[in-house]
Amino acid sequence: MIENRHLRYFSVLARTLHMTRAAEKLYLAQPALSQNIQQLEEELGTILIQRTGRKLSLTAAGQVFLHEAENSLRQFELAKLAAQRAGRGELGHISVGFNSTAGIQLIPEIVKTFRTRYPDVDIRMREMGMDAQLAALRSGEIDVAITYALPDEEFCTRQLPPEPLLIALNSHHPMADREVISLGELTDDVLIVPARYVAATLSNAILALCENAGFTPRYIQEITTWPSALGLVAFGYGVLLIPATASILARPGVVMRRLTDAHSEVGLLLLWKRGDISSVVERFLALF
Repeated sequence: MIENRHLRYFSVLARTLHMTRAAEKLYLAQPALSQNIQQLEEELGTILIQRTGRKLSLTAAGQVFLHEAENSLRQFELAKLAAQRAGRGELGHISVGFNSTAGIQLIPEIVKTFRTRYPDVDIRMREMGMDAQLAALRSGEIDVAITYALPDEEFCTRQLPPEPLLIALNSHHPMADREVISLGELTDDVLIVPARYVAATLSNAILALCENAGFTPRYIQEITTWPSALGLVAFGYGVLLIPATASILARPGVVMRRLTDAHSEVGLLLLWKRGDISSVVERFLALF
């Protein structure tokens, strides 16, 4: 069987055409080098090096084989380097699911840092709702999910730092001039919340805040994106609890106010499958 060493030995001998010098370069005894070249020729079924006394020369087959052998050696070195880099998480690919809130600031910052550090890693980002992210994580369609969710024993999780919820009001709302507002003062307003399939955990957290404030919203309007929710607020339809990060999406006709209610904070959750993960995924998770 032809091994990598046979190619390397032949390349050195073919370039020197001198058995003693080639053996010295390879740190081999001359008989061992001769034996390896003979094994190579026997495996190929053809003569590669013509021996005339002490003079060596390449046959036509030897010239062709030298070119191909050195190409193979170069490819082997590249493959070895690629494997080593992949093992260090410097090469490979990763697919990350994220929700719309993470896409506003967190994801752009993380992706920029990751691509700067690991430019040869193919990172693919997919904006998805919570249900879609969890399903994609289970199927292996994505490697990491970033969403509002509760810790789940099915996955490894890491809670990201929480941020305050703000209340978005129409600029003509009776309480628009207030600096801080209690949820209990908004019992008659339409409450805009994320659709459950998009962010059930966030929606539940908002409704729990209302319950803690002593009321159940009379009217609930579900939405799938923050811009559409803020559009409704701008036209005077409802109020919206929105993570502070997303408040930069505010448009004319909308004001943001702080809540006095306790525990009015939410935090994104990082999720990935249990078991062995690639070095690339480890590198990505290390950024959080």
